[in-house]
Amino acid sequence: MNRPAAAPQRSCTACRREADKAVLLRFVCAPDGTVVPDLEQKLPGRGAYTCLSRSCLLQAVARRGFQRAFKGRAGITDGQELAGMVQQQMERRISGYLSLAAKAGALVSGSESVERALKGAKPVYLLVLAGDISPAIADKWQSMADRLQLPVVQVFNKDAVGQLMGKDSERSAVVVMSDGFARSLIRECERYRTYLEEESGR
Repeated sequence: MNRPAAAPQRSCTACRREADKAVLLRFVCAPDGTVVPDLEQKLPGRGAYTCLSRSCLLQAVARRGFQRAFKGRAGITDGQELAGMVQQQMERRISGYLSLAAKAGALVSGSESVERALKGAKPVYLLVLAGDISPAIADKWQSMADRLQLPVVQVFNKDAVGQLMGKDSERSAVVVMSDGFARSLIRECERYRTYLEEESGR
């Protein structure tokens, strides 16, 4: 019986740690020498990789790792600017999934509607909370989710969540009614959280 193919491995340009390339950050070199992040890992051309870590990214810039990886084609790179581009791309990916789920009718927002959904008969797969809600409100939603063994993520602020729902008012909580969208959001929010924790921890 044939064994499944091993996941492709790549080394971090900074710390040299080897890992599945799917869990690393990929970067490509544009024709003008600009190093740009490629979170979807779909852009053509040679790629350079770092850990999902702001410190590794900054080390790669400081130690001219991208210049070596791209064989001298990469120009001078601003590490802070590149780190910000990674964060922006992550935020766009999360926003994109939330917007698509909203258009597909797979989201329920608004406190009363969310509470009804959590107590209703239809399956729910994820609770999304705004990052700027009060600890007391967060604890209330977390308690309800725990009783259902429902995963919870916190991301963005209430105003941004409301805008993504196409609403004119703030939204502090959103329920995802689609397993597929929930899995994608959990994955992207986990990567985003890991990156921000690394950023704030340095």
